[in-house]
Amino acid sequence: MIYMKRILFFGVFFLTLNLSGQNLTKKVGEIEVQLIRHNYIKNSDYELTNKKSNRRNRPYLKLYFNSNGILLKSISFGKHHNTDLRLVDKINFFNYQEGKLIESIQYESDYEKNIYPFWKVNYDYNLKEQLIKEATYYYDTDSLFSKIDYEYDINLNKSKTIFQLSHYYEREFDSLNRMISLKQIFDNKLRWNWNYSYSKNERIGVFQTFYNDDINYSKREIQIFNNQDLLIEREEIHVIKNGIDSKTKIYYDKNWVIKKIEFYEKFSSEEVYKMISYFEIKIKNKSKIDFQIAKNINDQINVD
Repeated sequence: MIYMKRILFFGVFFLTLNLSGQNLTKKVGEIEVQLIRHNYIKNSDYELTNKKSNRRNRPYLKLYFNSNGILLKSISFGKHHNTDLRLVDKINFFNYQEGKLIESIQYESDYEKNIYPFWKVNYDYNLKEQLIKEATYYYDTDSLFSKIDYEYDINLNKSKTIFQLSHYYEREFDSLNRMISLKQIFDNKLRWNWNYSYSKNERIGVFQTFYNDDINYSKREIQIFNNQDLLIEREEIHVIKNGIDSKTKIYYDKNWVIKKIEFYEKFSSEEVYKMISYFEIKIKNKSKIDFQIAKNINDQINVD
């Protein structure tokens, strides 16, 4: 019965979509941000070359913001088994009430031109306007798929992210509200943790696991910030000899919006870093971008 209802729902939706001219990909808002990805191609010996992918500079992600830098819609391109960046992958719409995100709807696409709603996420807040629950539903049946609960400490820092009663992330903060510990608890056992320390323009993290499998997954992370407290470099160094070390460099334009992200790797401490890929970020805006708007936009640009 549910299967038949889904067929009927999608059939009606596709018909409506075709009649409305498929406006799901239409531009919205005053600020459009395009993320363009390039990967350096490897030869048959798995060695990096100077050749890069995506020579037509097609975006793999478009983000649409209002004049305050609030995300209204995102569109991603290229699918798992077909990386053609002309092919729409997912479309997300974000709905707000009194400045708070209350709902998002994700549309999926097939490998043709059909686009249909698949997920709906509802966001709930407490009286202090803190996000306390994020519930994901199947769009067509409105049945719950998953939920995440959040808890906060007395200084309003997000101290817990709860997936299940026995599976959650736990955070601790210092007197300056800087995170000094991040732990994963699974089946009521500590699985891994990050411990952080700070200097003037650096945050150093030490990662350790507690899997009891006799394998050392330990690594060290160094984040470097500029005078505006913006992240400009991040490096992860593995303790084990054959771990892959990585470095990320981030560049900003005159308005402090991210304009380029470079990714580097090396396979041993004896090697030097080699760039394996980079993102270029292009902005089309109809309104002025100040530092807070730039921060809002940067928060939506994934640097991982």
